[in-house]
Amino acid sequence: MFTKINTLLTRIEATHGVRIIYAVESGSRAWGFASPDSDYDIRFLFIRPAGSYVSVQEGLESIDLPLEGELDAGGWDIRKAAGLLVKSNGALVEWLHSPIIYRNEDGFRERWQSMAREVFSPRASSDHYRGLAKQMVLGKLCGDTVRAKDYLYALRAVLAAKWIAETHSIPPVPFADLFATAPHSIGSLIPKLLEHKARTAESERMERLPGLDAFLHGFLDSTPPLPQGSGDFSSLDRLLRSEICRPVKLLQPADFTLERIRQPDLLLLDTIAGSHAYGTAIDGSDEDRRGVFVAPRSFIGGLDAIEQVADERNDQVYYEIGHFISLLLKNNPNALELLAMPEDCIRYRHPLFDLLDPGIFLSKLCAKTFGEYAMGQIRKARGLNKKIVNPQPEKRLALLDFCHVPHGQGSVPVLEWLSAGNFDPRKCGLTSVQHAAGMFAIYHNPDAACRGLVSPKDPDALIFTSVPKEAEPIGWMQFNHDAFRAHCKAHREYWEWVGQRNEERYATNAQHGRGYDSKNLLHTIRLLDMAGEIAREGVLRIRRPNREFLLRVRSGEFDYEDLVSRAEEQLTSVMVTFEESNLQDQPDRERVNRLLVEIREIF
Repeated sequence: MFTKINTLLTRIEATHGVRIIYAVESGSRAWGFASPDSDYDIRFLFIRPAGSYVSVQEGLESIDLPLEGELDAGGWDIRKAAGLLVKSNGALVEWLHSPIIYRNEDGFRERWQSMAREVFSPRASSDHYRGLAKQMVLGKLCGDTVRAKDYLYALRAVLAAKWIAETHSIPPVPFADLFATAPHSIGSLIPKLLEHKARTAESERMERLPGLDAFLHGFLDSTPPLPQGSGDFSSLDRLLRSEICRPVKLLQPADFTLERIRQPDLLLLDTIAGSHAYGTAIDGSDEDRRGVFVAPRSFIGGLDAIEQVADERNDQVYYEIGHFISLLLKNNPNALELLAMPEDCIRYRHPLFDLLDPGIFLSKLCAKTFGEYAMGQIRKARGLNKKIVNPQPEKRLALLDFCHVPHGQGSVPVLEWLSAGNFDPRKCGLTSVQHAAGMFAIYHNPDAACRGLVSPKDPDALIFTSVPKEAEPIGWMQFNHDAFRAHCKAHREYWEWVGQRNEERYATNAQHGRGYDSKNLLHTIRLLDMAGEIAREGVLRIRRPNREFLLRVRSGEFDYEDLVSRAEEQLTSVMVTFEESNLQDQPDRERVNRLLVEIREIF
């Protein structure tokens, strides 16, 4: 629904030549008691071109649209909104505090909320809610039976007016915050009213509630004195002028966050990818997100460039349209998949994305890209096995664990050797041995200023001591520096992998014990299957028809060598099929370039 609403807002902007800077939900959905058949009451504020505000012609003050299915949209120009804000217009103030926001350009909401508090008129706001309550009580609540909706509308208006009378401040929009202030006798009725409205159509009627009727009438009979607002237009004039003249903020590279590029003014495609798209998801499978966005002309025309936005683990990756098109030109499998995602995976797709027809891009390059990608998955399957079957201890070994003293026909760890000789390591010293790399002389002198074996500032470095020429070493120590470095690297990489690994995937691999990452082999078979379909039929089929077989691969049902042999045979067959296919050798670069320019210009 968010996608539909923002598509509608974008169309309104194009149709009326305005910029919608703020849009929210109003009415029962914002208040928190929508019925199953409630419309979406979309309310927005817009800015016209700056020149229209100093024109002799009257500018567009409001946009009111006919109902489109569930969408009921309408909005005001900010000049009209500023004039209403000084009067504490109830509808506008509620829009500015709605909990459901569709657009909020560059802090607009925060600036206008602050101004709403500054010019707030308790009397005007109270009169607004009392008027609404009176209209409901003396109008729609006069029959023998009534609608739960009308009771709730009247009650909300009365509680808002009560809030203003007691606090002289703007009442909250969510009904839950208001009914917490209701008398206990009335508060006990509210949950039943809310439950009735939530499960029934808006037109359904119910018996009257005498206690609630008495409360509503009793409140309307009283009129507490309340202060008026200042009526000062100067602050609002300054705010209005600043909004009209405010330059549109140019995006910088740091502004392209995942949250920002998912906004409708940049987003072209947002979809769930990976196993959910292939149909091979199981309980615990991650939800990968992929998408495409369009950097604005102001950014593209400047000095900066951007290719993609992703999270740390690349579970969420969004390509800028220029980079995305360049990947499609190369027949990159990850990029091509996005052209044919299953409908149930798509969260947002701008109509312009439909211009990217797979037939424009599919070519014989897929033989190489899909084939290389598939065989790469085989190599990854073996590589990850090293980590799966060779876990590293939680605590890294110390430098001295790699230092040994020759003894007999072998060697013993240096600390063990020192302990056997009753030597205190802290009172020992080291010097290097000429022409014997990795070999060090050990000295012990409890009365001399020996510095120990390891640097107190860096536990990964030996420390050396100056000794007299006549000093005799008590032994010699060999330090396997290469083994120590290899251990440090393996330990670091292993625990980084542990921190980032998918626990469900790791548990699967550990359980089947085949000595490989079975999910990589699943992708090998999937990629080769897809490549064959592209070569034979010229189609991209993302949702895999052989789901059960692929899940058997994932569960480790097959030997690694058998799967590799199958994949190699399948790759040979696919290569032959591509040679015989009618696919273009490669995409038409000039045509694709024109398409990219067209998408950027229209967007």
